[in-house]
Amino acid sequence: MKNQQASGFSKLVVALCLGVVGMAAQALELRGFRGVAWGDDASSLGTAKLVHSQGELRCYRRERENMMFGDSQLKDVRYCFQQDRLFLVMIEADAAREDMVAEFKRTYGPPSQQSPAMVSWGGKSAGTHVEMLSAPGGRHTLLRIYSKDHAPLH
Repeated sequence: MKNQQASGFSKLVVALCLGVVGMAAQALELRGFRGVAWGDDASSLGTAKLVHSQGELRCYRRERENMMFGDSQLKDVRYCFQQDRLFLVMIEADAAREDMVAEFKRTYGPPSQQSPAMVSWGGKSAGTHVEMLSAPGGRHTLLRIYSKDHAPLH
């Protein structure tokens, strides 16, 4: 009888642990994007071209960027720095928003908010926020991934 109780307790503990791990896997906490951590300086990109500059904001395009996101072809990936610290990655995909949302859901779970205009991940307590919008014409998707901890104050 004791062995059955111990076995039942062990199974319960394992089930609870797996549940916690499953919930943690759904939480959106990206440490950066493609090997560049939030807060890193622009030199961490390697060879890159400055494509936008305004005040202390600088956005770069890496020379050798992977232009796929899952099964979706990308048109552009820009890494943006404020005071030489990465806080934002902007991506333009050559895919419909619904396809990109499905791709993102497979890895990060359901969005925290969804409206006709935008789908987003990362609630108030998340350090990373993701916004997905349809580009004009609806044939492309704009994806913004940013760190709340490193975003410039407005």
